[in-house]
Amino acid sequence: MKKRETVLGFSGLALGEHPFEYHLDETFFSSYPLSDLEGMRPATVHVVLRKANNLMELDFSFSGIMDAVCDFSGDPFELEVHNAFRLVVKFGDAFDDSDPDILVLPHGEYEVDLAQPLFEVVALSIPYQKVKPELRAELEEGMEDDDGMGEDEI
Repeated sequence: MKKRETVLGFSGLALGEHPFEYHLDETFFSSYPLSDLEGMRPATVHVVLRKANNLMELDFSFSGIMDAVCDFSGDPFELEVHNAFRLVVKFGDAFDDSDPDILVLPHGEYEVDLAQPLFEVVALSIPYQKVKPELRAELEEGMEDDDGMGEDEI
């Protein structure tokens, strides 16, 4: 994915809601040195921009599939991943991205590069532990059995 494809020009947009789709492929993922992204299939991130007079809200939503290896059994499987978050864009004297929920752009900006938030919505969807769905059900059932205390144990 070329850098320009992640840039959202907002200056000509009317106030209100505007939907966008960003198609992230192998080229996009390879530009980030995160080994957890290995196996991520091409994905689409949906972005809804709500433009107001003094700020914008960007709602990111993602659902995709990655090829993974189960951490318990070692078997390959398809892992469904999904995530969503909101980013508020305000305008100020200088660029500031120190708050993960608020992006401040300098007054007069007319576009914003969404590469980093697009990467984050995908990267943060990947679980720390990758477990096949059928094995996950067994593990959760076993944990419930271990947690349950009988009345005589109280």
